[in-house]
Amino acid sequence: MTLYRLIYSSYGQSNLGYHDLKDIMEKSEKNNQFDGVTGLLCYGDSVFLQILEGDRTIISKTYHRISLDPRHHSPELIECTPIESRVFGVWSMKAVNLSALNSQEVRNLILKYSLSTTLRPENMTSEQCLNFMKAVAIFYNKAASS
Repeated sequence: MTLYRLIYSSYGQSNLGYHDLKDIMEKSEKNNQFDGVTGLLCYGDSVFLQILEGDRTIISKTYHRISLDPRHHSPELIECTPIESRVFGVWSMKAVNLSALNSQEVRNLILKYSLSTTLRPENMTSEQCLNFMKAVAIFYNKAASS
């Protein structure tokens, strides 16, 4: 099996709430663990940015299923590429709500990898998206252990 990484972004519906994010997370963890998919999902500024890692066919089917979810719209595939190893292998899926973290530090992270302080993956390269997500994972782990 060759590992692949898929990165996509989309916009949350205006009525999206905490309950919706929790539901997405719970279903993702269950489905992904069974399918051998790992990754990270960020939500902030009404935008989803997600990385899926695993078998190409499985992550393609997962992305297709996600793209049909009515809680978001305008999904955009940023990258689907073979990889040597997983970056987010410890999580079947981890969701990070950026608004629940220190807003100034999050804004600084976004600004480091993009042109603004709001999350706009459509203005970022796939490499910038990946590096941003790696930084978010580190930031989240530090905040969670404090």
